[in-house]
This record gives sequence, C-alpha cells and structure tokens, in this order.
Amino acid sequence: MFKKTSPTIALVAAMLASGAALAHPEFQSAEPPAGKSSAAPKQIRILFNESVIPQFSGIELKDQSGKTVATGKATTDPTNKKLMIVPLKDQLAPGDYKVEWHAVSDDTHKVKGTYSFGVTR
Repeated sequence: MFKKTSPTIALVAAMLASGAALAHPEFQSAEPPAGKSSAAPKQIRILFNESVIPQFSGIELKDQSGKTVATGKATTDPTNKKLMIVPLKDQLAPGDYKVEWHAVSDDTHKVKGTYSFGVTR
C-alpha cells in the first residue's frame, strides 16, 4: 500500500532542509557608504538581508591611526529589523575610518566583516 522512499530522494530532501538552516545574515549596504567620503555621520547604519539581534550585534569604529572611536549600543530600526543602527558619541573629525561589524541573526548565526569610509571637512 505505501511505497518506500528511495534513499536518493531522502538524501536530497535532507540536504535541501539543511541548506535553509544554514542561512547567515549578509551585509547589503551601509551609511555612510563603503569606500565613499561624506560629511560626518551621526550614526552608522548597516542593512542586512535578514533580521539581526541588536543585543548580540554591533560595530567597532577606528580612525586612521587605529584608535577606537566611542559608539553607542546597536539597535534595529523598529520598522525594519534588518537595519542595524549604531549612534556615534562624538562628531567625527575629517579623515578615514574603518568599521568592524558583527551581527547575529534570529537563527543565531554570527557573521562579521569590515568596510571603510571617509569624512570630509
């Protein structure tokens, strides 16, 4: 009455199911934009392809001499949990900056990366 499932079909189904569980948040864009120069921002905004948990996500901002710049705690936009927002404590001086970010998604996968931007006078 019932047909046995072929081992090949079962294996393919298991691989497809595990692929969905292996998703990670991916960096989509940032403000200020990566590789660009602009006026001093009041916050760093990073958009991911999936929701992030702000309590486990954030950035470390460094100036061109490698000195860490003070930031506030990461939050997410109330209407878009994919958008991480990190306020800056002080106005940035002109120069180059490096953002080292880390993010944890709702499924607890952690990713990290870096990008740089410049501040004009």
